[in-house]
Amino acid sequence: MNPIENIVWLDAGTLIANDYNPNHVLTEELELIKFSILKNGWIQPILITKENVIIDGFHRTTLAKINHWKVPCCVIDVSEQERMLLTIRINRAKGTHIAYKMSDIVKKLIGKHKMDKKYLAQAIGATIREIDLLLQEDVFQKLKIKDHVYSKAWEVKK
Repeated sequence: MNPIENIVWLDAGTLIANDYNPNHVLTEELELIKFSILKNGWIQPILITKENVIIDGFHRTTLAKINHWKVPCCVIDVSEQERMLLTIRINRAKGTHIAYKMSDIVKKLIGKHKMDKKYLAQAIGATIREIDLLLQEDVFQKLKIKDHVYSKAWEVKK
């Protein structure tokens, strides 16, 4: 049997954060998660152990606790080592957004589907300025991103 076949609804307050999650979500992204849950409902369960330790879904659970929501949970019976590996796999598998593809989507939503910029910005967690930037033709060439000199975020200790 697959774990997804047994979804249980639990009080978010009964779930326990794991002590190793490497993922961090900024306030803007938390608001986007909340917007998505309110707009479309729960589309993905919180993955937990038999002991109610969260494997995946900490940030959704955090929002649920703040708002006193019940959450859909999928219980999976794995060792601590396996749940740590699973957390990392799930986070890494979610990937990242590619700017030029985001630009194509924004152009299609506004051009073809006549979506309002303000609504689009809210729906994807962007600012109007970011939407305007993504709407520009050849914006990434104009900004000469390939020639940009990036600062060092960290240095190797010698």
